[in-house]
Amino acid sequence: MFYKIRNILRKRKIGKFISNVPTGLLQMSEISTVNVVMDVEEPGFDQLRADILDWGRAAGVKMNIYFFDFRKLDKEELLITSIQTTIIKKELDWIGTPEISKVIGLIGEKSDLFISMIDNGDFPIEFISKCAKARFKIGRRAFPGHVYDMIISGAQTADLRSDSRKIFASMTEFLTKIH
Repeated sequence: MFYKIRNILRKRKIGKFISNVPTGLLQMSEISTVNVVMDVEEPGFDQLRADILDWGRAAGVKMNIYFFDFRKLDKEELLITSIQTTIIKKELDWIGTPEISKVIGLIGEKSDLFISMIDNGDFPIEFISKCAKARFKIGRRAFPGHVYDMIISGAQTADLRSDSRKIFASMTEFLTKIH
């Protein structure tokens, strides 16, 4: 019963914030702002973040990176990313929606490209992906309702995660081929 109520409330929350921006493939020449979400627990996180920032500089686009950090931190441990752009587990409400003030740049402002580097089907990423106001959306996992214009996934490794750096390289390579 609890799950049915939670799912109804999740659908309502998405319905309240869902993006009405028409999406589709864009050429790199049409892209000037890019929003990326990534998981700090992703193997190779630091290298992936560096790859994303390097690509943004080389492409001459404005990059905004948002992070999901759902690790259980000890009292002595600190976040490895900026608190302004990091969504932590205690900032999710009881149905799993991120604190709106943290994601307002994604769901409140238009961008040209949204990239989700998160390879899971959890509600927080579904919410952000469906509500991001981007003209072109790329992700790693499909959600009901055809959220992404393009999905690129990779072969599963022993720890059930793909090599995110190779997937990001595939995404950027594909972007250069769109004419």
